[in-house]
Amino acid sequence: MQRVAVFQHAEGEWIGSMTDWFAGKDFELQTYRLDLNEALPTVEQFDWLLIMGGPMSAYDEDVHPWLVAEKKIIKAAIESDKTILGICLGGQLIASAMGADVYRNTQQEVGWYEITKTNSCATWMPDSIVPLSWHSDCFDLPDGAIPFASTAVTPHQGFKLGENVWALQFHLEAQANTAADFLALDDEGLPTGEYVQTEAEIFSSEHLKQSRLAAFNLLEQMNSRKN
Repeated sequence: MQRVAVFQHAEGEWIGSMTDWFAGKDFELQTYRLDLNEALPTVEQFDWLLIMGGPMSAYDEDVHPWLVAEKKIIKAAIESDKTILGICLGGQLIASAMGADVYRNTQQEVGWYEITKTNSCATWMPDSIVPLSWHSDCFDLPDGAIPFASTAVTPHQGFKLGENVWALQFHLEAQANTAADFLALDDEGLPTGEYVQTEAEIFSSEHLKQSRLAAFNLLEQMNSRKN
């Protein structure tokens, strides 16, 4: 039995379609709500770590002091050779925990935008994919990280660190209700900008099947390392 810790930072920002990949397999999932100040596990208590998104920034430690402890355990998990996936805020927290800068991007990226693969290490990813993006921040690369995807506005859409750590800016876990859940977290509604789509575009389900397949392929690649 492989133990999976899920770090959740907001209502509605859970593992989405990835639930179906774990179902029926030899995994036990435990969710920790950081935003509700739930106690974190120790690295000895999990084999996998899934770090999900959230409306806060990785550098908002003054507003969310639990980010300090979270980044410490992420770093410890990486150094302990755990299998790790960070999505959006989760990817940014991996970058920050490993000493890279996380900062406001030149544009907000909200909607379904094509992402280009730039390195063959991401065998789970097609040459291009159109996943859901929902972020204002971006990250530099930690030492030793391999970038594998980009868009015009976000040069580093993801990186691989070592053999078993993946950081993504985009939401492969998206399912039919995901965009509505994300929008509900923002009292001011959608931002405006060149890379912000309309509600009608964002609520489209056209690309969900492709995202789900890529998410499952990524989890398979992560799992194959342990077998």
